[in-house]
Amino acid sequence: MVRPSATGLATAFYRLYLLESLASATARPATLLAAISTERLPLASGAFGRALQSLLEGGHLVPAPEAAVALTALGAAERIAERECWRAVIPTVLRLIAEPEPGPRPAPVLAEAPAVAYRTAAVAEAYLDRVLVGELRECVAAARDGGRAFTLVLGVADVDASSEATRRAIVHRCIRATLGGASSLFGGDASAFRYGDSGVALVAPILGDERRGTRIATLLRARLDELLRTMTVSVRAFAGTRWDVRVGHATWSADLVTSGAVLRIAQEELARDDVERRPAA
Repeated sequence: MVRPSATGLATAFYRLYLLESLASATARPATLLAAISTERLPLASGAFGRALQSLLEGGHLVPAPEAAVALTALGAAERIAERECWRAVIPTVLRLIAEPEPGPRPAPVLAEAPAVAYRTAAVAEAYLDRVLVGELRECVAAARDGGRAFTLVLGVADVDASSEATRRAIVHRCIRATLGGASSLFGGDASAFRYGDSGVALVAPILGDERRGTRIATLLRARLDELLRTMTVSVRAFAGTRWDVRVGHATWSADLVTSGAVLRIAQEELARDDVERRPAA
């Protein structure tokens, strides 16, 4: 396959380039070739010589002193004709290759990244794992059909770090470690879930111990506090971080007919624990 850029197209382009470059003054062909080479055009390398030869043979260029070439009166007329030809052809070429007509490039605009409100209630609600809600519905349905009662325990780690990235890294490590060791710490029958932006939820059946929810809540608070304390001491980037752990729990009873009611009571306990632990003004 012979590409047009290797035949007549390249020669035609270099004819226009030579006529335009020599319109104001004489120049050496080697100098003109070096100048156009910096453009790195995908054109045949021998086309420049063919264009120069055709212009000399047609009387459009003549040799000048110091190995230069000059434009003749015939060449000046040819330059105008070439310009008109290219002016008529270029719009059609741009249409064929589906490119817009060349124009001034707009100045780049550096937009600031939108601030992300990580700690808003909307984001926390988005993090609420739907698997947790599905698990609560199944537990409520099973308990109402004569199955075991259960308890729901919520734990949230409120971390105040030097930056949002550091805070999220601390919370992520804390939650991952808590979920990974849930079976050994809270019992093999306890199910652990991610809750909100920085919390953990535990669902466990009641096995003859109505205070199991309270015991799990105490263990969860101690576990989260231990993890946070260890990280802030052992990881240099986490030094100086302040935190607070809140817990809340709810135990299913016959009057709690929906999973939302159980979850709402646990959330109210979580909020009450935050108020009780907050230092007095």
